[in-house]
Amino acid sequence: MLMDMNLMLIIVQENDAESLASAFKRSQIQATRIDAKGLVSSRKLNVFLVGTERTDEVLQLVSSNCKERAMEIEDQEYNGHMFVDVQKTIVIGGATIFILGEARLMKVKGGCCGD
Repeated sequence: MLMDMNLMLIIVQENDAESLASAFKRSQIQATRIDAKGLVSSRKLNVFLVGTERTDEVLQLVSSNCKERAMEIEDQEYNGHMFVDVQKTIVIGGATIFILGEARLMKVKGGCCGD
């Protein structure tokens, strides 16, 4: 069966991933969850892949379950003579969402190897 849908790639902090996954389950939104790691904060992230016609509903669930928070990190800056360690506050959390329109989702139901 073929359906025209949006493919949504939703990147969230590990702290928010479980509540978002539960919200997807309650709303019967099918998703695939992949572990990842952030480059700036080195924190664990989760990427949800969602093929759906219910884009607005998914956006509302993400907004309700993913919050921004401040985090202290140690970084290095060049002061003109050498690199020095500095503490910085960065904002993490919320969600980064990519929406790819008119994705084609195909579910294949059948046996293996000519069954």
